[in-house]
Amino acid sequence: MTYRQLLARNADFRRLWTGQVVSEIGDWLNNIAVLALAIQLAGEGRVGLAVATYAIARHLPLFLFGPIAGVVVDRVNRRRVMIAADLTRAALALGFMLAARLSSLAVIYVVGASLFSVSSFFNAAKRASIPNLVRHTEELLAANSISASTTAATIAVGSALGGVVATVLGRDTVFVLNALTFVASAEMIRRIRARTSGAGTGRRGEGETGGLRDVVIRTEEETGDPHAVSLSPRPHVPLSPRPSISLSPLRRVAFDFREGLRYVRRDPLLAAVFVVAGGWGLGNGAARALYSIFGARLGEQAVRGWGAGVRAIVERPTDFGISVLFVAMGLGGVLGAPLARRFNRGATEGLGSRMGRSLVLDGCGLALFSLMPSLWGAALVLVAREMNFAIWWTAQQTLLMKRTEDRVAGRVFASYETLTTLTMVGSILVCGEVADHVGIRPVAAGGGSVVILSGLLWFVLRRRGRAATRTVAGGDPA
Repeated sequence: MTYRQLLARNADFRRLWTGQVVSEIGDWLNNIAVLALAIQLAGEGRVGLAVATYAIARHLPLFLFGPIAGVVVDRVNRRRVMIAADLTRAALALGFMLAARLSSLAVIYVVGASLFSVSSFFNAAKRASIPNLVRHTEELLAANSISASTTAATIAVGSALGGVVATVLGRDTVFVLNALTFVASAEMIRRIRARTSGAGTGRRGEGETGGLRDVVIRTEEETGDPHAVSLSPRPHVPLSPRPSISLSPLRRVAFDFREGLRYVRRDPLLAAVFVVAGGWGLGNGAARALYSIFGARLGEQAVRGWGAGVRAIVERPTDFGISVLFVAMGLGGVLGAPLARRFNRGATEGLGSRMGRSLVLDGCGLALFSLMPSLWGAALVLVAREMNFAIWWTAQQTLLMKRTEDRVAGRVFASYETLTTLTMVGSILVCGEVADHVGIRPVAAGGGSVVILSGLLWFVLRRRGRAATRTVAGGDPA
């Protein structure tokens, strides 16, 4: 199924996708201006710590509020959650104007943390809604692929616009435009008519042969293919009943979230995806902490080598350099989306192997990026890295969605966000501080090495998971 067919046939998914387009363009347009402002206010010798602190302010709320968000979107109308989140984010986004007026890094951190606290609810509701808006496996694969390519395209478009608008019209204009994109997103989501949550108990398609949730991964023994990862019906996995005694709201949330984690632990492949994603978060934290610093420094270096006329036009070389690298990231994602669909087509054979290989190559790309001496060389490496990353992301998201029943989808996806966010936050904090002392290149190279090891670990865990599945199927109590 092509993107055009999916969007033409499925009006409700098209509305969700349109909301994603406008809000993510605003996100990345805003991101360039905020990062450049933070670097400007930090001063020499404190840039790494300032950027790392802002990155933590963005990501830590996803860890803190992710568990709550997962439970909420399994209990509350997901469409209403997304609308409320968008409108709240529209108001919060204007807070960056106050940070610029006060020249305050602290305000930048507070506004960023508040904005992404609300985003944790939107993200959990959006991901849990997608399998309810599409009807079969090919649509789900196309939906994940277009979501990945859209994110990549909005990184490129938003970052390019952010660099231009911030330079020509000023950063306040960027902040206002970002707020308006959230309002536009809320209006598109308001128009969704289909259910965004499963009916009844929340278990979608129970008893239907075409359901998306009730699937398991078939092993080498079942398919005859040593690299096979195929999909077949799976039995319903019961959750523990809630205690008969009355629970406080906080304890109820904790109980429900723990049940989501137990659900993941019962599935060896799902648990392996989580472990490897945590390793990816550790390595990718270095990239998140350092991309903007690389861009700022390489942008200043590039502009210095140009003529006086060009230097007069590019008044903010830091904004320009950051924008170039983020545009490269987005362009790579756009180019990688068709590759992801081709390599993962059908998601029935070899998916696990391709996922592992792509993760190893992702780490190699980050290590190579750390060696680039110029802005344009770094940009080319980022294009290649993001093209490969699209394959890994699409594969693992499709596995997660097809392995997870709707009644716990919010909790599973929130758990995934929480895990990757926690590992990235810890990595960002360490990498930002270390980069101020030893330099940004060794830190980026170390992050790439961690990602490579995570990809290799996936193959080990997948093999163990297949062995455990064969043991259970054969009735061996050991």
